[in-house]
Amino acid sequence: MKFNPLLVIKLLLGLFICIGIALTILMMVHNSKVVGAYVVSGLFILFPGIILYGMTVGFRVSEKTITQQIAQQESVTSDHKGLSYQIPLLKTTQFISWEIIETIIYSNYHSDDQAQFSFYLTQPALQIASEKPGWIAKVLLPLIKTSKKVVIYENCINFREIPKMLEKHFSSINPVDINEVHGKGTLLSSKTTLRENTVQIEEYWKPNPNFEPEKVIYDRYNRTIDELKQSKNSKNLFS
Repeated sequence: MKFNPLLVIKLLLGLFICIGIALTILMMVHNSKVVGAYVVSGLFILFPGIILYGMTVGFRVSEKTITQQIAQQESVTSDHKGLSYQIPLLKTTQFISWEIIETIIYSNYHSDDQAQFSFYLTQPALQIASEKPGWIAKVLLPLIKTSKKVVIYENCINFREIPKMLEKHFSSINPVDINEVHGKGTLLSSKTTLRENTVQIEEYWKPNPNFEPEKVIYDRYNRTIDELKQSKNSKNLFS
């Protein structure tokens, strides 16, 4: 029998809920009037119950909330002049001219939440303000304006299109498989179940021993990842 951590978590949450219910019933039987005890037993029921509900059924997100999230989501586009990286939170767009790109590295460490493209430039990207910046932008923009590094994370709109954008301008682009992850090397087993009209698939994978967490997608001087780390500019490239 395979160990299922998700099932263990659900069982623990269920145990906490049962303890809370048992304590409440016990206090009611003994006609307890200690308010604090009822609060504690209520918390034993409420918080694990909310978490268990979210893990089992999920929470519905309103259309308005989804629209607001999309409006605040970063995005990237390109044209014959370069890349435009829109950052709604800072009310600015970072324009990266093709001519100032020196190195592009794709990183996907399995310990991190997101994959990313890191652009190392010969000069800072051009900042184009869309409107008057807020206080967050006033704090962060001075740091961004002087940085020669731009990082675009995978939650950015059009993130997966970045390799195609680069191929249209650079002739020597190293291929990258954005779908590749460390934990999915060889599929060991797969189980499909139908529960409440929802198809659930459980897969068990053997990690890929040849997985490369960092890949040079483009370098002006055709350097490898090891050569870049050993170069005199390594402090700037990997800081």
